[in-house]
Amino acid sequence: MKKIKFLRIQFQPEIAAAELPKFRGAVVEAISREHVLFHNHLDDGRLRYAYPLIQYKRLGGKPAMVCLNEGTDEIHALFQQRIRTLRLGAREIELSIQSIDLREWTLQAGERLYPYRLVNWLALSPDNYRAYRDMPDESERLRFLASILRGNLLAMAKGLGWYIEEEVRVVLHGVRGPRPIPYKDARLMAFDAAFSCNISLPGSIGLGKGAAKGHGVLYQAKGERREAQGENTSHTRIIER
Repeated sequence: MKKIKFLRIQFQPEIAAAELPKFRGAVVEAISREHVLFHNHLDDGRLRYAYPLIQYKRLGGKPAMVCLNEGTDEIHALFQQRIRTLRLGAREIELSIQSIDLREWTLQAGERLYPYRLVNWLALSPDNYRAYRDMPDESERLRFLASILRGNLLAMAKGLGWYIEEEVRVVLHGVRGPRPIPYKDARLMAFDAAFSCNISLPGSIGLGKGAAKGHGVLYQAKGERREAQGENTSHTRIIER
């Protein structure tokens, strides 16, 4: 088991899905480039190849940021700027905080399977997509995707400093897709997936490629959220109106 710090900040007003990269860019522009966790680019131009500890989301139509471990401390660099407005392409928005959700979350693996949904999951590289497309039946494709999702979960755990001793079990119940979506200068195939695994995870974190940029957003299945919150402590929620 591993205890982590988790922070989710929901902002106002609403933005379009296509504006999320612009929101991220505006936030990065507003702070010093020395704060690597906001953009994951090192000083020498290389990428920080590790699980992102500050992630940008669009939740309920509104921009949000999810911060984990060191990211919960680094986010103070943004608050210190006292930003009131952000420019998203051609339009300017008045930015305000709708809610802050701060807690300590216990990551743990065991026998119980927890149900989740995964939205806009970029599971496949171009090579993997060709292999997936050529598979003869749906059951083989699901097993292939389940193995990739298991790898995404292990990469997330490693990035949070958690080396899981138990076997990680993933049961993929079904997927919708693939559908092409823009990603940087390319178009990748995205899935929505319903799955269960034996790891207790906080909602809103990202899995897979583009986890920092609103892809692969994890949601706890209905009926699980309240119970999952009850297993974790130090939960503070502030709502500004």
